[in-house]
Amino acid sequence: MNPDTGNEKKETLKNLIEAAGTTQRQLSRDTSIAEVTINTWAAGRKIPRLDNAALVAGKLGVSLRTLAKSMHLDVAEVPCDYSLIELKAIAAELGIERVEDLPEDYQVLRRMRDRQN
Repeated sequence: MNPDTGNEKKETLKNLIEAAGTTQRQLSRDTSIAEVTINTWAAGRKIPRLDNAALVAGKLGVSLRTLAKSMHLDVAEVPCDYSLIELKAIAAELGIERVEDLPEDYQVLRRMRDRQN
């Protein structure tokens, strides 16, 4: 669950787009960012400006930290985007008692809770 554990699956922008149930083309439409631009980011040739990164992260339901990490940027010094108190409360709502049972991504945990409510 901790983004810095090192044992998590290596995410790419392509993986994040797929996990969000969308495509690069649809993300382009949803954000009004040129598809060729998103393709360039996904291929790792360029990275987005902060305003575009925030827009894409929001549409994909991930944090800016997760998005930056998916683009192979060093985020070791960037603070995590969640509080442990909030994580514990959400896990308790879902009946998750063991750390091993938590999903790797905080946003996944929140979506699980939202689906349950």
